[in-house]
Amino acid sequence: MSNLRREALKWYKTLQRTKDQVFAGDQRTIEAARQRIREEFLKNKDLSEEKDIQEKLKIARDVDIELRSTVVQAVKGDDNVYHAKITSDTKKVDNVMFDPNAELPPPRTKKCGGGKK
Repeated sequence: MSNLRREALKWYKTLQRTKDQVFAGDQRTIEAARQRIREEFLKNKDLSEEKDIQEKLKIARDVDIELRSTVVQAVKGDDNVYHAKITSDTKKVDNVMFDPNAELPPPRTKKCGGGKK
C-alpha cells in the first residue's frame, strides 16, 4: 500500500472518529456526516496525481480541525434550558461587549440591485 493511500485511509478514519465525538448523541447528524465523508473519499478514490491527492488530504486535515474547534452542540436539558457542549478543542475568543455610544453609519437609502429596468 502506497504512503498516500495509507495517509488517505488514516484521514478517512480520523474524520469518522471526529464526527462521532463532535456530534455525539445526535444520530441523524452522525449518519449524515458519515455518508458525506464516505461520498467525498469515494469520489476522489481514483486520483492519481500526487499533487491532487496532497490537496485533498490537506482539505481532510482542515475539515478535522474545523469540526473539532468550531462546532458546539447545544443540548436541551431537563430544565428546558440548552447546555453547550464545549470541549478542550473548542476555539474560544473573548466576548466583546457592544458599545452603545458607537457611531453607526446611516442606513442605506438605495435598494440593492439598483439597476435600470
